[in-house]
Amino acid sequence: MRIMTGRTLLGGARALMLCGLLAVPALTPAALAAQSSGDTSAQSVSRADLIRLLGRLHEDNAVRADLSALGFSGAKLDLAVQHAKNMLSDPVIAGYIADRVLAVRDGSVVPVARAQGLLWTVIDEGLGHLPLRDVRYYYQVEQVVLGAMPQRICGRAVRGDLAPDRIAEETARAAARLNFEGLRNYYRIQLRAAQLGAQRGAAQLPPQRAARAEAAIFGVVTRTIAAREDAARVMGSFANLDRASDRDACIAGKVFIDAVLTLEGRELQDALIQLSTP
Repeated sequence: MRIMTGRTLLGGARALMLCGLLAVPALTPAALAAQSSGDTSAQSVSRADLIRLLGRLHEDNAVRADLSALGFSGAKLDLAVQHAKNMLSDPVIAGYIADRVLAVRDGSVVPVARAQGLLWTVIDEGLGHLPLRDVRYYYQVEQVVLGAMPQRICGRAVRGDLAPDRIAEETARAAARLNFEGLRNYYRIQLRAAQLGAQRGAAQLPPQRAARAEAAIFGVVTRTIAAREDAARVMGSFANLDRASDRDACIAGKVFIDAVLTLEGRELQDALIQLSTP
């Protein structure tokens, strides 16, 4: 089993973020231009226009309606709507998104140009700058979300062949079942990670520490698999993830994140930083 296979697995699991923000429209230049000041020319939209528009998106009643349809209600619905406002009204985060959208408009190659993808990216990049207690909690919530997903959706998400919009929708359905305090703390961490990612970019471990983190991940995942009765099957799923069934891919993803979260202290912190590095 290659280490990068494991990182790909958790990469799928880490894509299960952004609960509460999936109702935000795709922030392509054309879509933003069509919504800004009645001007439909994408080339005429400025950075300031985009930031202003982002700050208004949460006011759309469709955001609340869509979140309600996905299972949010009462105080948790209010919390999710407020989280969307906090994320998209933050000048640092909004500036980051605006810059990426303008780069796409101007022909630059940007890995992910959709709103959800841009936010996933900046949150991912900021996670490594957070205290260990927050990063651990963040992944623990993702662990719960992954476990709450239907097996067929979980497997496709882990394999990376589920569309981002569908991942966001299924994630929100699962996140809506979290308790209020857990969801609030998750959103707090998500907001801070996005701010730090926009300001500092991705955290990077020095080469020797990165190598040790990879070795720790490999070791703990291998030991965890070896202790299972279905070790051969799980190992086979890691080795051929693209061909694994939804059930087997889902199990492999859960085994991976469960194993990594058994690490402690600096070893865990470095492992999570390494896994959040693009």
